[in-house]
Parts: sequence; C-alpha cells; structure tokens
Amino acid sequence: MMNIRSHGRKKAAGLMATFLLAFGMACQAEPDAGQKNTASRWASLPVLDFRDTISGDPLDFNGLVDYDDQPEVETDAVKEFKRTGRNPYNDDDAAIKFGGVRYSTACSGCHGHHAEGKLGPALADDYWTYPKNATDKGLFETIFGGAAGQMGPQRNRLTQDEILKIMSWTRSIYSGDPARAEWKQ
Repeated sequence: MMNIRSHGRKKAAGLMATFLLAFGMACQAEPDAGQKNTASRWASLPVLDFRDTISGDPLDFNGLVDYDDQPEVETDAVKEFKRTGRNPYNDDDAAIKFGGVRYSTACSGCHGHHAEGKLGPALADDYWTYPKNATDKGLFETIFGGAAGQMGPQRNRLTQDEILKIMSWTRSIYSGDPARAEWKQ
C-alpha cells in the first residue's frame, strides 16, 4: 500500500521533471520577437566599420588580451554593440555602477572625478571635442583607439566590455541638452 507522503513526492518529482523539460525546450526555442536585445536579433548583422578617431584607419581588434594576458573573450554585449553601434549597457544599473568604479581608476585622473574635465575634456556635458563622440560608436572608437594630445589608446588597457560600461556611466551622468544626446535617439 502506497502511503500519502510517497505519492506526494512522486507527484512533485513528476511535476518538476515536466517543468524542467518545458523550461529546457523554451530555452532552445527561437526567442520571442518582442524581446529586447536578443542574440538572434543582432547575430546575423555584419560587424560595423570601426575607425580610429584621428587617422581614420580601421581599428584592429585582433590580439586583444585581458589582465592576465589571456585572449580577450568578447561578451554578448560587445558582440551586439559591434553590430548595432548602440551600447546595450546604457540602461543597465549594474553595468553603470561598475562603469563608475572603473572610470574612477582608469579615467578620472584626466577627466575629473565627476567627468567635469581636468587635463582631458569634460564628458558629462554636450560639448564634444570630437563630434562623433555624441554617438556610442564614436565614443567607443575614441576611447579604444585614442585621441590627440595625451589620450592614448585604451586597447589592451581596458577590455571592450569595460569600455562599454564606462561609457554607460558617463552617459548616465549627462547634464547637457537632451536633444543632443544622440545615443538616446
């Protein structure tokens, strides 16, 4: 004779198995067309043409390394960005917070603790030394490839993912005219 507890456990196990099977199938299914920033929505797009801010030469993404001198692994956010030119971290609170911390150690010495400008230009207003920096793609090109004066390339000093997170922080503290915030349009 089966006791009630044993029957309850078997029923719960059956329900759990059904859930896991359905969940696994859903994870493998094509994403909902309404989902935002899914891999399937951008993976088929070609990689954009990224150019050095000063010379106009193509940026070289080959041979990138991380802090352990290991080959840099592109995150899904970086892959998406390289196909869309839009920073997927701009509305991500955790990425913005990380970007602020990383900015304070990598950028604030020249650009000021609040991006108000010091040796380098301010980054929170709507004046851009290079007008293309009003776009996410343009700002990434300038940070990654460097600029005139003291701003050297951050290639292999910051990962591409860190650059995107730092950019999201600077965008989050923007105090300029909203109409000039091209990355929001």
